[in-house]
Amino acid sequence: MQFGALILDMDGVLADTEPLHVSAWDITLQGIASTVTGAAPSASELRAEREKMTGMSTPEIAENMVRVFRLSVTADDLLIRKRTIFRTMVNGELAAFPGLHEELVRWRSSPLALATSSARFEAELILDHLGLHDFFDPVITCDDVPKAKPAPDCYLLAADRLGVRPAECVVIEDSAHGITSALDAGMKVCAVSRMQPGLFRGVLGIFPSTVEALKWLRS
Repeated sequence: MQFGALILDMDGVLADTEPLHVSAWDITLQGIASTVTGAAPSASELRAEREKMTGMSTPEIAENMVRVFRLSVTADDLLIRKRTIFRTMVNGELAAFPGLHEELVRWRSSPLALATSSARFEAELILDHLGLHDFFDPVITCDDVPKAKPAPDCYLLAADRLGVRPAECVVIEDSAHGITSALDAGMKVCAVSRMQPGLFRGVLGIFPSTVEALKWLRS
């Protein structure tokens, strides 16, 4: 396939970081009462609502959780708690997906960017931990744009920094919000998911792993 640049999402595309985010949010939200009922929402209610926001930025998730459940803390309080807890969870157990480093080496001569809804400090932390930082230039985070995914801002900025038109870019994404973001930016998308085809509409294909998507794009 001919295209001008490749842009990757981070969480769920480079490594299985989503369980860390889920656990960090579970701990962050535990025991916080609603201003309406005076009781804390159940863990299952909180997780179900948060799962709808997968792919969105942490500040937006914090704001939505406070609003939906009328929590007795501010969104900024939640944001600080979650980021502090998440930082402690990025440890030796987190690794890049098998074969990803070796596959990215084959893309050294290609324009390669990263666009994530994570904050700058989270992106730097994870990329450094995984040993993948040197592969991506630019690295676009939610701190760089007015609106995070599902808005197209991060992908449009990545294309601008790469010096290519959005239509020339292919994106690898794993969430519905991220796919919406890339498609609305006018880019082509490879979805990484074990979901059934048809759940992600408008994509080039659905692949079981990032490595398989990269290999297909090279073929």
